[in-house]
Amino acid sequence: MKRYLFLLAALLLFEESVFAQQTREVEAKGFGINREDALQDALRNAVSSAAGVAVVAETNMENFIVVRDAVATKSSGYVAGYDVLSEKPGANYEMNIKARVSLDPLKADITLLTRAIGGVRFLVMFDERGLSKPEAEQLDFAAERLNAGLAERKYRYIERSRFQALRREASNMMEASDTSELSYVQRLGMLADAQFIILVKKASINSRSEAFDTRTSSRVVLEVKAYDNCTAEGLGTVLMESDWKNAREADAAIRNGLQEAISKDLNKLLNVFNSYIGDWVNNGTPFELRFYQTGTFRDFRDLRTRLKSDTDFGGQMEFTSVNNFTKLNCTFKNTADDLAYKILDIADAIPGFKEKVLDVKLIYGRQISFAPQRVIVPELKKPADSPTTTTTPANSSITPAKSASPTKTNTTSKPSSTKKPATSSKPKPKK
Repeated sequence: MKRYLFLLAALLLFEESVFAQQTREVEAKGFGINREDALQDALRNAVSSAAGVAVVAETNMENFIVVRDAVATKSSGYVAGYDVLSEKPGANYEMNIKARVSLDPLKADITLLTRAIGGVRFLVMFDERGLSKPEAEQLDFAAERLNAGLAERKYRYIERSRFQALRREASNMMEASDTSELSYVQRLGMLADAQFIILVKKASINSRSEAFDTRTSSRVVLEVKAYDNCTAEGLGTVLMESDWKNAREADAAIRNGLQEAISKDLNKLLNVFNSYIGDWVNNGTPFELRFYQTGTFRDFRDLRTRLKSDTDFGGQMEFTSVNNFTKLNCTFKNTADDLAYKILDIADAIPGFKEKVLDVKLIYGRQISFAPQRVIVPELKKPADSPTTTTTPANSSITPAKSASPTKTNTTSKPSSTKKPATSSKPKPKK
């Protein structure tokens, strides 16, 4: 009997030890407009803190900041329980909690996302075409403040001087038949090697005179759009709002309002991107596959059937096919070069594709372009008279009929369509 009691006590101690190893208690503070918002903010901060302590030494720091914030948006999947230590109701509800964060699923998801996303870089921009000088100056100031906010959070972004050079290049490359805002945005994003784009759309300003017309008060609502540039997907629009800000000069009041709006609501904007990236854990990473002069729609139907039977693919598979150009949006639970190899292997098993000897022409982040091996795709070819390393594609990726493509040079190492190349020649995703 004593022996059984001893074994039971040992088992309980073992289970307690394992539980202690798998969880971490973290104290965190949260703020919100109500109790629930403050609680969710505190839970996200607890997960973020646990992630930083548990795996920062094992993760590439370039990606870790984004990955940490992405997993924190899915706090309900990692928090085993919590206790409320204190709370303070008010216009800005405050809550302090002690949360028990499960480390094993947290580490697993961080490892998965770190492998999936590559190097994340943001481009903050605005379309200056058609704007008055005061409007352009306001949006330019807002873009500067957004870049400063990204820098404070250690997110990678395109420097303002680089953006201005790219803007001139993109304007020169735009055709008269393709002047849409989305085409312009994507063109700049491709030139900048930016995976995500923050487009400062417009600033709505209410102003009023105060103190016997000696001061001006302004309230600003800044409209900002979020894009995944690799898949040409709009992720949503965020309104960043300030309170009334006053100054002696009207321009100063407006700038104070812009600065406060961005300071207050930048986390709301970044949460759009982080929630999107966090969804990749369960659904796979979104990719856009482009096929030039490749096959018939019947061939692509066969390709789709084979992809849907592969467990590495998930979610909806959407084809767009026009004039010898086909685009496929899908999700894949691995890296870009692994996806390139898999597509080539599947293509070799489809007679219509096999006879054309399909090959990879370009890997740009989560966008991969394919074409027959001996085919030169003009949209991906560097012009002979170009002083830069970019190409001049015909049009935006939103218009497949015009054979859109990213403005990048061809990859120097291409996976073979008949034999998987050695590791040393594996194509590297451009970041």
